[in-house]
Amino acid sequence: MKTMVMLSNHHVHLTKEACDILFGEEGITFHHYLAEENGPWASNEFVDVGGPKGTISHLRVLGPLRGYTQCELLRTDCFKLGVDPPVRNSGKLEGAAELTLYGPKGELTVPCGILAWRHIHIDRETLAEIGKSFGDFVQVRTEGDRALVFEKVALVPGGKGLLMHVDTEEGNAAGCANGDMLEVII
Repeated sequence: MKTMVMLSNHHVHLTKEACDILFGEEGITFHHYLAEENGPWASNEFVDVGGPKGTISHLRVLGPLRGYTQCELLRTDCFKLGVDPPVRNSGKLEGAAELTLYGPKGELTVPCGILAWRHIHIDRETLAEIGKSFGDFVQVRTEGDRALVFEKVALVPGGKGLLMHVDTEEGNAAGCANGDMLEVII
């Protein structure tokens, strides 16, 4: 079985309340869809993110607005910010690193920093076909000169078929590019 891979750079998800604080009544505006039409999208807006040791500029805000504020970091970001966030699935913010988000209209300090767990979005039908449940793990094998096997790839709801997300650091280390088809090991 194969999955398409998409690399995910650091980014921010906002609640309506957080968006109002950071961007005022203008809110965020659509730039482009990330994968499929009518799915998650990149906005035209960016925030700066601060931690105890420093600040990172220009993290893109993704839409639509969510029920939680979350900053998905790269491990390298953590050294600059001075934080040690947990690895979590999106929306699971227990133990998240406290960060300050800076927008053009205001700032907000909230425990929202995580490292995103590598995952595959999978539909219920395909999940049933492979005899797995949401939250189960699989392995994914890459190809090429830097081939490796990603362990503990979580299966999460979403989309049709299979779409794997890894952060840009993991993907680059494995020699992956957006759109590559990788082997799923059940």
